[in-house]
Amino acid sequence: MNYQDKIYGQINIDEPLIQELFQSETLQRLKKVNQYGASFYRFSHLLTTRFEHSLGVYFLLKKFNASLEEKAAGLLHDVPHTAFSHVIDFVFGNGENSSFHEQFHEYFLHDSDAVKILAEHKIDWHHLYEMHRYKLLDRDLPDLCMDRLDYFFRDMYTDKHLNKKDVGTILDNIVRFENYLAFKNQDIAIMAARKFREGNDRLWCNPMQATLYHLFAEILKIALFDNVITFRDLFSTDDFVYNKLKNSKHPNILKRLEQISDLKVKENTENFDYHVKTKIRVIDPYVLQNDKLVRLSVLDPIFHKENQDYLASKREGFYVKIV
Repeated sequence: MNYQDKIYGQINIDEPLIQELFQSETLQRLKKVNQYGASFYRFSHLLTTRFEHSLGVYFLLKKFNASLEEKAAGLLHDVPHTAFSHVIDFVFGNGENSSFHEQFHEYFLHDSDAVKILAEHKIDWHHLYEMHRYKLLDRDLPDLCMDRLDYFFRDMYTDKHLNKKDVGTILDNIVRFENYLAFKNQDIAIMAARKFREGNDRLWCNPMQATLYHLFAEILKIALFDNVITFRDLFSTDDFVYNKLKNSKHPNILKRLEQISDLKVKENTENFDYHVKTKIRVIDPYVLQNDKLVRLSVLDPIFHKENQDYLASKREGFYVKIV
């Protein structure tokens, strides 16, 4: 089985387990969940599905010789995502955390067709939601991992801030050292880390993105409170929930949806409508030197100061005025 990826090209899926999971309803649902959540409803070019991302993570795990179980975990790591992805963190949790969906990983797998497939291949599904087991797939910031690497490539490529040559240059300079990812070349590591920080500015942590997520979360809160949608609806697809919102005839919901579609904001600490915060993402990758892992920040004090200053500048969040 072959899958054509817009960044990596043709991906050969030759393991029977992965082929069956690929075709499962559990994974296919992610074709209808956009990775960019609320941002898509303001910037329609931001179209990447959780399905595409999941296949990208699988490809990277395969490229770096992960175990079959870890590849399966990578393929299924996003199955508990709700409609509109990380908007849900602003509804029920903390927008700075981006982890609400992870609470439902066990629940979602338990009721899925993936469980039977995994059992037939003698893989215990209970392990697959314990993400800490899979060190290539998932690590805390500021480390690199396959999940983080793929969404960095995919998001920046979609928004035209990386091209396929850039992706190839970075990927060709990453090696697996035990269960860590590290760069062979310090200059490439600096380039990638600065590009990642640019991604944070442009896509993941800026006044517009934070406000869009906040406003869309307010819509979902109203819709849940007024029984326009149910909690279970959130685990369906973007279009299903959005159409319920659009067809609700609820004046407050419709007004806010219209506001989002043409939203314009500016920062104003003196006269603001919202003080919003979202997750800050920067990496401090390892560089492999003489068979030892060394943090880039240790090798380059200028880069270390850049990261520290950048983090400090973002921690206060954004004081946003809608214009």
